[in-house]
Amino acid sequence: MIHVKHAATSYQNVVVNSEDTDVFVILLSLHSQIPTRILLRRGKGNAVRLIDIPRLGTILGEDVCQAMIGVHAYTGCDSVSAFGGQGKIKDLNLINKSHEYRQLFTSFGQEWYVTENVFQRVQAFTCNMYCSNTNTKLVNKLRYEMFCAKNGDISSGQLPPCSDALRQHAHRANYQAAIWRRSLESSPTVPSPTDGHGWNLLDGQLEICWLTGAPAPEVVLELMSCRCSRNCDKDCPCVMNGLRCTPACKLQECTNMQDDDDDDGSSDLDESDSDSDEE
Repeated sequence: MIHVKHAATSYQNVVVNSEDTDVFVILLSLHSQIPTRILLRRGKGNAVRLIDIPRLGTILGEDVCQAMIGVHAYTGCDSVSAFGGQGKIKDLNLINKSHEYRQLFTSFGQEWYVTENVFQRVQAFTCNMYCSNTNTKLVNKLRYEMFCAKNGDISSGQLPPCSDALRQHAHRANYQAAIWRRSLESSPTVPSPTDGHGWNLLDGQLEICWLTGAPAPEVVLELMSCRCSRNCDKDCPCVMNGLRCTPACKLQECTNMQDDDDDDGSSDLDESDSDSDEE
């Protein structure tokens, strides 16, 4: 972006050659700050095409373009996870229909930290994303309602994330959006991603902070079961929560199955006591 801005001082047309969706979104959001005509070149061979960014921005509207950075980061990009089963088209339709949601994602990245007010609006958007006709604005409440509506016959991946997980997700998305919004600056001041932005540092490596607390109350975790059909791998709900599979799970011969070992060491203790008595 900094090269595009520099080229704009000397040329009336600037062509950006990139297949990256992130670049496309950043150009749409920032093109009004670059005084030149920007063309995005995509494709190869006979399939090459030039996208007129200012013209597309006029069609979409400035408020939609300003929201694009936020909604793209929030719904999944290279550095931020996506929502299972929720595509970007649905999210774009939501911001097209709602001025409130356009304002919400325009605010993403303006500051480095997510305020409580912004997070409450994020919850409302996420509820509409998972259930378009709901009046519920709290993800924990919607999770319960969806679970009851299906009589419990619903996988965790079909439910919206809990409030704790969603807050960490919002921190990461806002952090990425903030970096993108400053991509026209030559040396932006960027805080550490571990400074309350949804990542932790472990052994010198960045790791995603999925939750700050337990995924569920202990009594619920003890009753958890999975419906894996072939093997319980990293996507298994039991494995994801650090639990062993139990007889309540569908697959009874997986590598994560709890061992049925009735030997609790009592026989060894009895034998030791007997030897001691004989002495």
